Amino acid sequence: MNVLTVCLSPTFQKTLVFNSFREDEVNRSSEYMLSVAGKGINVSRALVRLGTGTEHLTHLGGPRVEEFLSYCSSYGIPVLYATTESPIRTCVTVINKEKGTSTELVEESRPVEEGTEARLLDLYRREVGRFDAVTVSGNKAAGYSSSLYPEFVRTAKEEGKLMVLDARGADLIASVPYGPDIIKPNLSEFAATFLGLKGLPEGDANDSLRSSVEETARDLFNKHGIRTVISRGKFDTWCYDGKSLESVPVPRTDAPVVNTIGCGDTLTGGMTHALLEGMSLPDAVAFGMREATERATRTEL
Repeated sequence: MNVLTVCLSPTFQKTLVFNSFREDEVNRSSEYMLSVAGKGINVSRALVRLGTGTEHLTHLGGPRVEEFLSYCSSYGIPVLYATTESPIRTCVTVINKEKGTSTELVEESRPVEEGTEARLLDLYRREVGRFDAVTVSGNKAAGYSSSLYPEFVRTAKEEGKLMVLDARGADLIASVPYGPDIIKPNLSEFAATFLGLKGLPEGDANDSLRSSVEETARDLFNKHGIRTVISRGKFDTWCYDGKSLESVPVPRTDAPVVNTIGCGDTLTGGMTHALLEGMSLPDAVAFGMREATERATRTEL
């Protein structure tokens, strides 16, 4: 099995761990880690841990390209990339051991220049045939067109690949007519994209939306053959596989949760691996959630 992961917001991830954290004061970290991330890299990490072959497609530019590639090589993730003038961003995760919280500080990606999209699409079209599945995750940097994500989906489907799309908003809406096999937004993203409910708190269960979500998921399946997976953080994940909206419970763990950043991407990676192994969608989601729960007990990505 071999999976191409696509993410168009390459990232250096700095993680700072504090025994306690006080706003408006000097805080000194007890641990410090630097790695590379972005949702697609996180998906690839999960696949590598499961022994599934993976390569990552993105754009890279600026003075730290070789550093980015070196980190990916150390994780066993080959990178396919289009060149750009846009430098790689840095995001910061702040872990507060006292409160058991992990907070992400996000630097938005810099825009890519004209010509980057054409180079990226040429690379994608040339390479996608080598893979069994494609995952496309997260937002794209400014400078890319609104037709890019739909083209990713259209090409993968024409090539007969399993296509998993973790996107939201206009990119998700534009891709729906091309029939990605699985869409995997979180509930807040799904509600904003399909139900017109913006700003839904991600930390709440929002069980009252279940019937509306099921109706929309059924419509997506009947019209486009799309199966839907909706993550809800610490609450059960909802998945629709053509019959009804099922709840997949969060696995129990005795280990403390220390860093939830990237857990949704680990779910995507684990689920994709399990689907390629022939599991049903609910079983694949359960498998991915076990991987994500284990991931949350580790500080490092």
